[in-house]
Amino acid sequence: MSTWSLKIGVVGFGSFGQFLAKTMIKQGHTLRATSRTDYSLLCLPMGIQFFRDVAAFLEADNDVILVCTSILSLSEVLSSMPLTCLKRSTLFVDVLSVKEHPRNLLIKVLPEESDILCTHPMFGPDSGKDGWQDLTFVYDKVRIRDEAICSSFLHIFASEGCRMLQMSCEEHDKIAAKSQFITHTIGRTLAEMDIKSTPIDTKGFHSLVQLVWYQCGSLQLVAEGHHHQR
Repeated sequence: MSTWSLKIGVVGFGSFGQFLAKTMIKQGHTLRATSRTDYSLLCLPMGIQFFRDVAAFLEADNDVILVCTSILSLSEVLSSMPLTCLKRSTLFVDVLSVKEHPRNLLIKVLPEESDILCTHPMFGPDSGKDGWQDLTFVYDKVRIRDEAICSSFLHIFASEGCRMLQMSCEEHDKIAAKSQFITHTIGRTLAEMDIKSTPIDTKGFHSLVQLVWYQCGSLQLVAEGHHHQR
């Protein structure tokens, strides 16, 4: 498998984009970033070039453009990007927690020569803070011509020990809808009951309290558009 150093441009440098970027830099990849918020001071010590100008970012000869925006802003962000500035065919990757929505948008908006890889890292800054070993990374090769670039990008996660799971966007969303519905329904019910930790919690009860905490945190993440497993 080809694993050369990639030039990766991150669109949306919030907490999840920063989380992924740290490991990518550790592995020796070159990173650039652009975002509505000016993260230039944060990027500087990380060795990441920050672009306020999206056109200049697209002209920066990226192998991969990693889209880390929120679900709600994805359409607006993509439509506002001057994609004619792309110098060559580029692999676009999204990391959103729903998959059919970004897949359809990327196919609709991107130039025909752009490759598309839809992914969902099933972890985030909390669950992945001590490494990504045995954490699940779901992906769908929607439109891939340059297998070498795609393989090198996937190797970022495989080499950290992720459980790599190839799955269609449709299948992902079907499974996710069921599991998230159950989690949210139980979590909200328990939150309304106002359950709290006690000095004599069993492990089972502690798990229920954790579910309420996760549910409340997830509502905030959903509002921001990043519902990754914590």
